[in-house]
Amino acid sequence: MFVILLATLLFSCVSYQAEEQSKQTTKIKDEEPKIELTKTVTIPSDGSSPIAGYTEAEKPDAIITFSKVGEKFSVATGQTVNFIYDGIDPESTFIIYESTLDGYNLQLAYKTDKIAINFKKLCQIYVVASPALTSIFVPENLRYEQIVWTPRQDGTWEVRIGTTERGCKSDALKNLDKLRKRDYEKNIPR
Repeated sequence: MFVILLATLLFSCVSYQAEEQSKQTTKIKDEEPKIELTKTVTIPSDGSSPIAGYTEAEKPDAIITFSKVGEKFSVATGQTVNFIYDGIDPESTFIIYESTLDGYNLQLAYKTDKIAINFKKLCQIYVVASPALTSIFVPENLRYEQIVWTPRQDGTWEVRIGTTERGCKSDALKNLDKLRKRDYEKNIPR
């Protein structure tokens, strides 16, 4: 009799715990997604790559809300834009920047996504998460141009077709040159 009573008591405790855990999981799923305003970007007027920041601009020219991965937006040259991440983790995503004639196309992607970029003209710039996850297509008329990868301060990479000697501009390269001091090469691990 005692064994039956003990078994019934244990079963009811386990059943109660499972029911409470199920209620907590449902509550978490039903909560509204967190909205974060975490990043800003300025598209320079000189045609160089975007300058990213982590504090919001007080008077942005535009506000872009990302609510799903894969969304695309366009930003004109000279604009400053604040980004709102609606239900998306900004730490697991990045923004692919593709230069156009009058600004940049922006697309939200996961940092682990493989992406393909397609150069169309000399000095075109893309900003991507990683060289290892990026495949590049170069059209016949640009096949002899140099492709240049430059690390950026925000952890992403600028990739452009054409060198600065060919007239291409690169803020990422300017920032990297500022870090290089006389003993820079000695401190690089080999």
